[in-house]
Amino acid sequence: MNRLLVVTLILNWLILGIGCWLGWQLLRQNGRILLRLDELEKRLDELEFGDLGDAFANELHGRPRHFGCDEAEDKTSGAQTADVSYPDDRSSRFSNRSLGRSRIKRDGLKAGTSAPSFCLPRLDGRGDLSLEELRGRRVLLVFSDPQCEPCNQLAPRLEELHREIPEVAILMISRRDVAENRSKVKEHSLTFPVVLQVHWEISRSYGMFATPIAYLIDEAGVIVQDAAVGVEPILRLMEGAVESFREPNKVLP
Repeated sequence: MNRLLVVTLILNWLILGIGCWLGWQLLRQNGRILLRLDELEKRLDELEFGDLGDAFANELHGRPRHFGCDEAEDKTSGAQTADVSYPDDRSSRFSNRSLGRSRIKRDGLKAGTSAPSFCLPRLDGRGDLSLEELRGRRVLLVFSDPQCEPCNQLAPRLEELHREIPEVAILMISRRDVAENRSKVKEHSLTFPVVLQVHWEISRSYGMFATPIAYLIDEAGVIVQDAAVGVEPILRLMEGAVESFREPNKVLP
């Protein structure tokens, strides 16, 4: 009986030991999987919102694209830019990926932040335009999309502001196909500059993936207010831009 009890205890301890060892191995494996998934998620974010956009731009324009223009290109480039389109096999590559899982900033940049630099092709084909070229002026930077109905509601109001207070520079960053954007520009008779991002690469640097949104940027390139999201907030931001021009010493709310 004693021998049977001893054998039973040994077997129980052996089973417990094996279970603990297997549990430890599973925990280690799970940790490695989580690290791998985290790395894959980071890489997917880079491809979806960063590297992918750079790769498209390189193919479409035949030269490197950066968030800042080369000095020589800022003033002298007269080359016609190629029409931009989004090949289905690439633009939809990550379309089903949940944005909620991403760690990329998505709530916009805050007032007091330096506006990220960029250099993008103009829709009218007149070379590139960088944010630095507008330094010394107040800039209303608007992110738009030709398939966004609120954006289409906002566009005529932006043109009114551009005509009323030309000293406040309006710059629209749009996306999608060139022909579609040119059709919208013609429809709304827009005369302010419109530039195209390839995918969401500039939206990423400004911390928000939505349209329409807008930032008011001061003469030194600093964001004056938090991002305005939607037609009414952008209209209020536009009113603030007009007031800031007419009353330069007035502090915006």
